[in-house]
Amino acid sequence: MEDVGTLLKKRASERPDDIYLFCPGVEISFSELNERVDRTAVGLHALGVIPGDRVALLVGNRPEFIEMWWGLWKLGAVMVPINLRLTAREAAYIINHSGARVVVAGPECCGLLQELKTACSRVSHWISGDPDALREAMWPEGFSDGPKLSPKMAVDLDAPASILYTSGTTGFPKGVVHSQANYLRTGASFADTTRLKRGDRLLTANPLYHVNAQFYSAMGTLHAGATFILIEKFSASRMWDWTREYRANKVVMLLALTTILYNRDPRPDDALNPVEIVVAGGAPKGHYRDFERRFGVKLQTLYSLSESPLAVMGMPDEECVDAAVGRPMPTPPEEPNLARVIDEQDREVPAGTPGEIVIRNSAMMKHYYENPEDTARTMRGGWLHTGDRGLIDERGLLYFLGRMKDVIRKKGENVSAVEVETVLLADPSVAEAAVIGVQTADSAGEDEIKACVVWRAGVNQDWAALIARCVEGLADFKVPRLWQTWRELPKNSMNRVVKSKLKESSVEAGPIYDRRE
Repeated sequence: MEDVGTLLKKRASERPDDIYLFCPGVEISFSELNERVDRTAVGLHALGVIPGDRVALLVGNRPEFIEMWWGLWKLGAVMVPINLRLTAREAAYIINHSGARVVVAGPECCGLLQELKTACSRVSHWISGDPDALREAMWPEGFSDGPKLSPKMAVDLDAPASILYTSGTTGFPKGVVHSQANYLRTGASFADTTRLKRGDRLLTANPLYHVNAQFYSAMGTLHAGATFILIEKFSASRMWDWTREYRANKVVMLLALTTILYNRDPRPDDALNPVEIVVAGGAPKGHYRDFERRFGVKLQTLYSLSESPLAVMGMPDEECVDAAVGRPMPTPPEEPNLARVIDEQDREVPAGTPGEIVIRNSAMMKHYYENPEDTARTMRGGWLHTGDRGLIDERGLLYFLGRMKDVIRKKGENVSAVEVETVLLADPSVAEAAVIGVQTADSAGEDEIKACVVWRAGVNQDWAALIARCVEGLADFKVPRLWQTWRELPKNSMNRVVKSKLKESSVEAGPIYDRRE
C-alpha cells in the first residue's frame, strides 16, 4: 500500500494535466497539486515540523486545506482538523489537548487568533491567511517560492496521521486517532462501493474538517483518479445548479441536507441534472424512493462514525430500502469488514432483534488520544462498540434505530425516539421533528415524552390531527404527552439536532401543549 504522498505523485505522473480539484474559480491539476503539496511540506519542515508533530487546521473548504493536510503527511506529521463553528474556547481545548505545535488559521478564522494565542501558550508557530492578523503570518502562498521537492521522510502507514475530535455532546470532545492506512483502505472501499473511476466528477459541500469529506470525497477521488469538486458551503437553492455547472455525476452529502432539499418546494427541473448517485445517510423516512424519483438519482445510503468511517453502505446493484443503511462496505477477503448487532452481554442477537451495532475491520480508529479508559470500553473484544441501536433483517440489511442513549424510559418500557420521530415525519404538515424525554412534576421519576415540531410553511398547525396519527401508528405509551412548536431545531455544525438544547427555554420555541389538560 502506497502512502498518500506517493499516491498523489503517481497520479501526477500518470495524468499530469487532468484536473483533480475544482473549487469555485480555481482548477488544480494532479501535477500542480503535487507541486503545491511538496512546497508546503518544505515550508512546514522549515518551521521544524517533524514526524509525529501535531498541527491544527482551522481552514475552510479551500485548496490550502488539502495542501496542508497532505503536506503534513509527506512529513509523517499529524493533522488535527478543527470545526470552524467552534468558539475560541472550544478550539483552544482541542489545540491544547492534542499538543499541537503549529496552528494554521484560514481567512475564515483569523478573528479567533489573538484569543487563541493567549489561550494556547505551547504553540510555537501560527500560520494565518490574514497577513495583518499576526506578525508570524505565513499562509501557504508564502511557500510557493520555495523548492518544490519535499524532504524525504520514511512514512509509517500505521502511525497516527490524524486526530479527529468528536462533537463532545456527552462530555469533553474525544480525539479519534487514525492512520494513513485507515484513510487509504476506506477511500478504496468507498470508490469500489460507488464505482468511482477516472472521468467521474464527485461534488460535496461537506466540510473538510469532518471525517466524511476526508475519507470519502478526498480519499475516494484520489484513489480512483477522479475529479473532486469542493464547494465552500452547502446551499439548498444552488445545489442542483452546481451539479449542472460542474457536470457532477456523483454527490456526497449528509442526511440533514437531503432532508432540506426534499422539504423545498418542487421545481420542474429537479431531475434535470447530471447526477447518477447521491451518497448520504438517507433521506426523509418514508420517502427514500420519492427522493430518488424527484431528483432522478440513485440514493446510496451510508452509516459510519468518526471511529470507523469504513462501515456500512447501500450497494450499487441493490434497490434502496427505506430506513435501511445497507451492508458492510466491501474489503479484501483477508481484511473483512463485519457489522453485528449484540445484546447487553455482547452476544449476537437473531435477525430482526434490536441491539447495539458493533463493527470490526482493519480501518477502525487506533485509539482515543490520551484516553485509555474510553478506548478500552469502546474497543472491547476487538469490536468497535458504536453506542448506536440497530437491527439486521433476514436479508442482512442494517437499520439504524438511533443512539443507545436516545431511548426514553416510560412506564417500564423503552421507547425509541427515532421510532416516534419517524411517525411524526410521515405527516405532510411536519418539516422537522425531534423527540426527547423530560421530567415533570407528576411524572414520578420516569420520563414523559415531548415532541418538538417544526411545521411546514402555510399549514394548519393541528395538534389533534398529529396526535391522532401517533395514536394510530404507535402503542399508547409511545405517544408524546407534551408538544411544542419550534421555528428551528437547534443543530450542531453537521446539521444534527442537539437534543440537550430542546430541554432549555428558547425564543425559537412556543408554549408547551399538554394533551392531558
